[in-house]
Amino acid sequence: MKLKYFAWIKNITNTDSEEINDSSIYNVDSLKAFLCDKYPKLTSYLIEDNIIRIAINLEYTSKNEKICSKDEIALFPPVSGG
Repeated sequence: MKLKYFAWIKNITNTDSEEINDSSIYNVDSLKAFLCDKYPKLTSYLIEDNIIRIAINLEYTSKNEKICSKDEIALFPPVSGG
C-alpha cells in the first residue's frame, strides 16, 4: 500500500510517502500499530490523542475499516484556521 504523509507528520517520518508491504496491516487499527512501532513519535497523535485524520483512497474514515495492499492511505494532522 502507498502511505502519504502531510504537514508536520512528514517531519516525524522524514518522508512524504512510502510503499509498505506488510501482511500484518489489514485494517486501520493494525496500520496505526505498525506506524507507532515504526515511528514512535506518532503514538501520542495516532493512539493517545487520536488527532490524525486518515483517508483511504481519498475518503476520510473514522472507523476501523479494512485496508488492502492496493489502497492509498493518507495521514493528515488537524486543520488549523488563521
